[in-house]
Amino acid sequence: MKTLTCTVDKYNGIHVDGEALPADPKVFLQALLESQQHWQQQAHKLIWLSLGPDFSHLISMALAQGFSYHHCDDDHVTMIKRLQANAFVPGFATHTIGAGAVVLSDDGHILAVVEKSHFNSKPNYFKLPGGMLERGEHIADGAVREVFEETGIKTQFEGVVCFRHHHIGEFGTSNIYAVCKLKPLSFNITMDSEELCKAQWMPVSDYLSSPDISAHNKHVVAAALGEQYLTSINISGYMSNDEEYEIYSPECS
Repeated sequence: MKTLTCTVDKYNGIHVDGEALPADPKVFLQALLESQQHWQQQAHKLIWLSLGPDFSHLISMALAQGFSYHHCDDDHVTMIKRLQANAFVPGFATHTIGAGAVVLSDDGHILAVVEKSHFNSKPNYFKLPGGMLERGEHIADGAVREVFEETGIKTQFEGVVCFRHHHIGEFGTSNIYAVCKLKPLSFNITMDSEELCKAQWMPVSDYLSSPDISAHNKHVVAAALGEQYLTSINISGYMSNDEEYEIYSPECS
């Protein structure tokens, strides 16, 4: 019996090599049935099957054999099938991640913006600039990028002030949003008129006293003024490989 080419993960799950699949549906089905029988005899727990565009015609066949969707990416769909009823299946993409910024100048001004979506209902609802992180982007880099894209202001990361967590994110996900303290390196605003209707430097005292500003943002700005934030440490090889990791921790003297 010839089983499908695969690897076994540390949780005793099977990962089928999606690049080595037979393209012929009949050959694929026979190989899948024989492979599944063999893997069950070997007491494996779970099958992971990733199908790229060239194998999309096999998706319906896999569904008919008890596979279900787990997640999809730009170039493949990943499906799963439990070989043991109690096999644990980790979730995928339960959260989106965003980053905003408290940008404070030495003369006591804060960079604040009003989004276009709030122009009619809340024309003076000044928020902190920010947005969603891109894939593979660290929080610090994302905050700096978002501020520059929205306002044209160049900044330098100083620390993470707070995290906000809620469960009303896009596409049914939860959201974690980090607010960072950034130091301005430039001051002339070039506003992104597609997203914003206002962007300005305003006195911090005006921001904190305005009835139009959310209590949450006022609390965050107050914490940033008190330098109550976590600084960033970049560590290479922190885990079991050579990738770089961003760790946010209190400053140590």
